[in-house]
Amino acid sequence: MATQALYRQWRPNAFADVVGQDAVVTTLKNQIASGRVAHAYLFCGSRGTGKTTCAKIFARAVNCLSPRDGDPCGQCEACLALAAENCLDIVEIDAASNNGVDEIRDLREKIKYPPQYGRYRVYIVDEVHMLSAGAFNALLKTLEEPPAHALFLLATTEPQRLPATVLSRCQRYDFHRIPARVIVGRLKTVVEGERAQATDGALARIATAAEGGMRDALSLLDMCLSYGGGSVDEALVGEVLGASDRTFLFAFAEHLLGGDAGGAMRDIDEMMRAGREPQVFARDVTRHLRALLLSQTCAEQLEDLLEITGEDAARYAEQGKRVSRERLLYMLDLFLASETDMKWAGLPRIALETAAVRACLPDAAPRLDALCARLDQLERRMAEEAPPAPKPAGEAPAPRAASARQPVRRDAPAPRAALAEGGALWEQVMRQVKKDIGLYAQVRMGTFAGIDGEQARLVFAKGNEIFLNVLRQAGRKEKLEAMLSEAAGRPMALSLEMESPAQGGQNAGQANMQAIFDAFGRENVQVVDD
Repeated sequence: MATQALYRQWRPNAFADVVGQDAVVTTLKNQIASGRVAHAYLFCGSRGTGKTTCAKIFARAVNCLSPRDGDPCGQCEACLALAAENCLDIVEIDAASNNGVDEIRDLREKIKYPPQYGRYRVYIVDEVHMLSAGAFNALLKTLEEPPAHALFLLATTEPQRLPATVLSRCQRYDFHRIPARVIVGRLKTVVEGERAQATDGALARIATAAEGGMRDALSLLDMCLSYGGGSVDEALVGEVLGASDRTFLFAFAEHLLGGDAGGAMRDIDEMMRAGREPQVFARDVTRHLRALLLSQTCAEQLEDLLEITGEDAARYAEQGKRVSRERLLYMLDLFLASETDMKWAGLPRIALETAAVRACLPDAAPRLDALCARLDQLERRMAEEAPPAPKPAGEAPAPRAASARQPVRRDAPAPRAALAEGGALWEQVMRQVKKDIGLYAQVRMGTFAGIDGEQARLVFAKGNEIFLNVLRQAGRKEKLEAMLSEAAGRPMALSLEMESPAQGGQNAGQANMQAIFDAFGRENVQVVDD
């Protein structure tokens, strides 16, 4: 017989065993004790926070013949039947695989039958946001006025995807991420119950990696116990997670802050030889830099915010004193962007190494983009506010024929000037766009063609019409314009254009310049007009 996973063995059977959700648990217990049970509940929250567990406990408690302080007694006929998990009074539905209209119609037919043991027939619908629009419409009337014996418990990780008509028919309860210290306490109980051994540092690291999810924490503990043969320490957890330990991250950060690109590259090589993933390492570095930033901005609350010991907080504070806040923000942007770039890169290691080398640049680097953008704004403002030059007194008007020989003023800037003028601004926009992988995949197929007044131009070559058309749909262009306006500090528009034959050579030159900026960094390139 297969061994049952830890998160299933240690799933709570009573509200008293649920940790980290005190407000939700107290409210549900009071409703059961007072008999004021609603007909539909919506449990929202990230994965592993106890939504389905609380739904199952609630389903047993409302059917219990003699509940104790809102918890099921576990001894009456109804509790014993429901605990066997073959009772028809609790129906669990996975909306991800039963998301059609036919399944909901079948539910509507069966909901008429009364419960077998208790007072309610409870329907637990997990991942309810996966239901189709037709299925939601079919469910609405039943959800609004179900039979007196029917009770709906809906669970979802994405409540924003539910129709407002469904939200208004349910009592909503938000399940928060469980604090790391609470997860550690629960893990200690599990380790003692399994007669295993685990250090406090190992459990703290597991709790941090779980990101607020108790199920994830128990699954990681299960893996570590299997790997360590019942004994778990911090180094073993690092091997299982493929993550870097705190000492290594402090050493890597020292190389970045000291401008030692060679040392940073050696650390990356050591990390790769140990079989670690570049994307995981970039995420660990980002967390470390965030800790340094927090040590500068809110040192008094550092232990609570990061849930670390006073000794570790002192180490972060000491290292954080040796770097400016501007440079920390610059380095955070670099490693956040590198994590996104690795999803597209054929060689993720190069994206990581590039971010590390750029992070070793002098403090002037992070200010360059802001200075360029401010200079662009000032130049445009001066050009708009400059009065026209007065005509000399007594000057005769030039003949009409001569006017044809005067140089023609170009409204559009030259390709290189246009790119240089708004290039820094567009780079800021692209850093935001990279956070949306789908949007980035479409925008990167176009070529930035500069800024004309209050409008940026994005030109698509022949053959890329499909990407232009997609950007014009479903509010994507508006999203780009919002990012552009936020970066510029003023309302900006975005023009999506197809390349004309005359523009082909110009856009090719702009693409080459953008490639040079990407390769060497804008701060190392100077654009000089002929």
